[in-house]
Amino acid sequence: MIEYEKSEPMRYWAAPASMSVETKRAKLEQMIDSGDYLFGEKTDGNWSRAVITPDIQLLQTRGISTVTKTYGEIQDKVLFWDNIIDAFKGTTCVFLGEVFREGDIDRGIGSILRCLTPKALARQEGNPLHLYIFDVLCYDGVELMNKGMAERISYIPKIVERINSPLVEGAKYFPMDETFFDYMNSVFEKGGEGSVVYKKSAKYEFGKRGPHAWDTVKVKQEIASDVDALITGIVPCEKSYQGKDIGTWELWENTRTGKLVSGRYFENYQLGEPYIPVSRNYFNGFCGALQASVYDNNNKLVFLCNVAGLTDEFKTQLRDNFDEWYLCPITLGGMMVSTAGANADGIGISIRHPYLKSIRKGDISPEDCTLSKILAQE
Repeated sequence: MIEYEKSEPMRYWAAPASMSVETKRAKLEQMIDSGDYLFGEKTDGNWSRAVITPDIQLLQTRGISTVTKTYGEIQDKVLFWDNIIDAFKGTTCVFLGEVFREGDIDRGIGSILRCLTPKALARQEGNPLHLYIFDVLCYDGVELMNKGMAERISYIPKIVERINSPLVEGAKYFPMDETFFDYMNSVFEKGGEGSVVYKKSAKYEFGKRGPHAWDTVKVKQEIASDVDALITGIVPCEKSYQGKDIGTWELWENTRTGKLVSGRYFENYQLGEPYIPVSRNYFNGFCGALQASVYDNNNKLVFLCNVAGLTDEFKTQLRDNFDEWYLCPITLGGMMVSTAGANADGIGISIRHPYLKSIRKGDISPEDCTLSKILAQE
């Protein structure tokens, strides 16, 4: 019997950021022409794995717990778990999904699931977490990992029907044909995350990515044109260390004295001494992100987005000489320009999943970084 609960999940391949939009599109068109692929819409949530056997009933996360050294468990933090247990009592069923919540994003979901159970449940009052099932590895004791994706997903409607909960739904898959790009445009227009494309014959392989390039690939929208903006502030970083290596973590704060210390203090922490693990950014006095803004038609600065993923070198410069970088032009890339929260003048427009492409200091003028320029690209 496969020990699903101990096995490393398969990862989903994504084209490298260095690949041009044109090259990606050409490859997707080849996949359409082959007739060998299908796709389903992706939700903006946290990956999860339901493992139900006569002996084990778990809803796991992708991350490994620093305490138990096993995959994190969240079955006590969701309201639909009893429905799942009742549906598959006495048998073995393993399926994959994303825990999501209406109007929330993956970071918000993660913050709920990291809470202790009482607080996690309290934060769902009026807007509970849902489960979006997108793959099936075992159904009623029949192992499906060696079956192609097209066969595995045929079990999703059966699982959803058996669970019979308004909080559990199944992914809908479509043939990847000439309607693919039109469908994706409709997803992006409503602010959707994107899709995952699968080769129909692709098997599920623990610990692999794909299992091969383009067998499973995430498709997200990218900004057609780069966006010029200005640095107008910094965002404080998260203080607490949230990683999985707390046992060997060497960046700590003495909460009694406020002093930052480097070393192995995990045992002190376990004994209740006044030490807490802190993030690298906090330890080094770095920001968590920079604020990017543009000028509106009245030459007033309006906030555009926060940009994370900065290099340590640049974070050091922002820490030590922020005045030198204030109103410095930068160029951003990202997944999409979102107008969902914008007014008639375009104020409130934002960049989804932005990243810093280049620093334009001395290259372009701050006056070139305008809202009207972005709107003209839409």
